[in-house]
Amino acid sequence: MEGNTYDARWKKQGRKFLVFLDIDKTITGSDIDFNTACNDLCLAICDAYGDGEAVLNFLREPPQPIGASKYANPALVTLSWNESAIGEKWQEGIFENEYCSDCKAGIGLRTTKPLKIDKFPKGNIGGFNQIMFSPVLLSSDFVGLLTDIESSNLGLIKVLSSKSRNVFYEVNGTPRLKQVGVLGGEYNQLNSWECTSCGHKSFSCSHPEMPDNYKYSNFCCVDDLPKNINEAFVIEDNIGRKNVCMALSRWNELKGLKHTKGISVSRLFVLPKDQIEREPKVRLEDCAN
Repeated sequence: MEGNTYDARWKKQGRKFLVFLDIDKTITGSDIDFNTACNDLCLAICDAYGDGEAVLNFLREPPQPIGASKYANPALVTLSWNESAIGEKWQEGIFENEYCSDCKAGIGLRTTKPLKIDKFPKGNIGGFNQIMFSPVLLSSDFVGLLTDIESSNLGLIKVLSSKSRNVFYEVNGTPRLKQVGVLGGEYNQLNSWECTSCGHKSFSCSHPEMPDNYKYSNFCCVDDLPKNINEAFVIEDNIGRKNVCMALSRWNELKGLKHTKGISVSRLFVLPKDQIEREPKVRLEDCAN
């Protein structure tokens, strides 16, 4: 099966980065550039296991690129995954006003009606892609690693399934943080658009100081940070999805535990107020045509 998540480690060898699998240190990648070394490792994984969509989960924090380190304090991450659940799309009663007839985004607030899923991810996390509604699903095993406060923060709704004994929850808590755009940033034209019918907006942008390998990253505003970032909480991401955010130090406590299989993280960079765009201007898309 493709798209598995592999625990990996890295070290510096002279001017080069050596990256390798935790379970088999003979499967490696090496280059002066860290991301290129990671790409080499993924190719080696494909050769060894036939997995052409490998995801790497580093057991210690990867090196920060030049230009990014000053925006990495406090150190925050959002959860990432490489698997999706399977089920009927556009289920009735999920949103107050159903779905946009053009872009298929949900209109109004998410209700408390549970999703129905046919097949869950093999790991402990996954998305459920209903075109423009892509909720994050967490296994009960992973949820069991969280504190009661964290579970409450995530506003979990149990997912229904008549075909699986596994138990998953949808993240539906109130967002305490929202991703923002970058003033003077470059917006990816393919992923940055607004529906002319319902106003649903998606964006992906770069920061002028970020290197090409980190061209499209995730950003928030320092003024918006919740008081307690050490406990997992909900963030609204750049496609309007409710995702899970936490301090890197909290993730370091969780990663490598038995029930974190399949879960990786992405860095969330923190910008001062004068560098952000809260409502990025993106191209208008007539999804009906």
